[in-house]
This record gives sequence, structure tokens and C-alpha cells, in this order.
Amino acid sequence: YEPILEDYPVFPPPSPRRILDNPEQYWSAVSARKFAAPQGIFEDSSLYTLYRLYECFVLDKRFAYRNMLEWLWRQEQWKICDIVDPQDDDPARYAFLAGVTCLIVKSFNARVALGLTRGASPLLSMEEAEKAKDIPHEQRPYEKVPEWAQKVPALATTLVIPTEEGETLTYKDDDRADPDFSKMNILLWTPHIYFT
Repeated sequence: YEPILEDYPVFPPPSPRRILDNPEQYWSAVSARKFAAPQGIFEDSSLYTLYRLYECFVLDKRFAYRNMLEWLWRQEQWKICDIVDPQDDDPARYAFLAGVTCLIVKSFNARVALGLTRGASPLLSMEEAEKAKDIPHEQRPYEKVPEWAQKVPALATTLVIPTEEGETLTYKDDDRADPDFSKMNILLWTPHIYFT
């Protein structure tokens, strides 16, 4: 098999608005990819994963982003706080990427709060589960948002991201709006990021 250009992700991917110009066509291209990293790169990284998650969250592809979060959870060598600063030159994409790091941390820390760790076996006996729950919270390996993500400026103009079904929020104080994205002036329905 000789790979073709469409087998690889474009890095960086388009801005959120460009992706949303034709979401079905864009998702079709994403779904057709055969490789996780751009052409010429032979190893995946936490940064490439962040950009893939970005695409899934912009398009509100629930199964895709939940599967990807679960896959990233198992990459224990990639601490979320260590995701390198993409220094993205597109303000909307950069702000969205910062928001995605917050979603990852919330998702992972919900599992850590249950006593799970990224390096643990996915199958625990009852005794192992009880032992994990007994670890004091201050000793658990909670994830942190990267420093760069905390410094990304909010957008000057509100970016509204529709659900996969096309529904949108109209104001930041909506209870359904994700608070971390709202701080970035991005209106996004709080995604279903929790997995077991």
C-alpha cells in the first residue's frame, strides 16, 4: 500500500469556523485517515492527540472524543501539564486548544478521584479498588492544565460551537455551557467527557 496525502492529518488543522463551514465533509476526511501524525512524522505525541481531540470537540463527535480520551488515559507517559505549547497563530484554535486541556484534566481527575490511576490495569479486583479508594486525595496523581493553556487570551469575539445536531447556546451564563470554554469566550455545550 502506498499512502496518499488524505491518509494523514493536516497539521495544524483548520480554525473552528472553517471546520464548521462543512462539518460533514470535514468529519468524512477525518474518518478516512489512516495515520495519527502528519506525513513524515513517525511517532504520535500528546500534542498531535490534543489537535485530534480539538477536531472531535469542534464537531461534537461524542463517541470519537470519548474513545480518544480513554486512549489518552492509557498513555501514562504523557502528563497533561507537559503538553507542549503549540504557540498556535490562530487565536480561536489556540483558545479552543486551551479549553480542550481543561476538558482532559476534568475527565481524568474524575477517575483519579475514584482511586484510579493512568498506569493501573483497566480491570481491578474488589480488593484493589477498595485499596485505591483508601489513598488520601492529596497523594493521588491528579492531572494539571499546562501553564501555557492558563495564559491563552480569551477571544475578542464570542465563538459559538454548535452541537452535532446543530443546536447552539446563546449566552455564557447558560447552565449547559462549559465554564472553561466560557472563560475563553467560546460558547460550547459541556461535552460528555466522563468514561469508566
